[in-house]
Amino acid sequence: NVDAPVYYGDTSKILNAGVGTYKDDARVGIPGEGKTILLAGHNNTFFNDLQHAEAGATVTITTHYGVYTYEVTGTEILDYQDETAYDFTRTDENLILYTCYPFGILTPTPQRYAVYADPVTVDEYGVVPETE
Repeated sequence: NVDAPVYYGDTSKILNAGVGTYKDDARVGIPGEGKTILLAGHNNTFFNDLQHAEAGATVTITTHYGVYTYEVTGTEILDYQDETAYDFTRTDENLILYTCYPFGILTPTPQRYAVYADPVTVDEYGVVPETE
């Protein structure tokens, strides 16, 4: 039940207005680029319902250039410094949504809640991902 605007960047100002796209690494992308997409949001506002994410749920990202659908494959609670939470070397598109954990805490926390998802469909502006 997450419904939020997505912005390019992840500054405090952006995260107060919606969900932010991590952009400080050339290996990280936006929908349709075929890279890891890393989206952050505050756990007490836009990403509060992320705690209810379950495998099989869908995430749809609508942009001015296309509509991208992803299926949740799992969730994980991690240390905020755990760099194994994402793999920027992947050569396939994948989505990671993350927020501070535990939910409801109004200050930064030492843990993160991550939701992982893989592409299902891409509209006429992109391609349908290959299946193995």
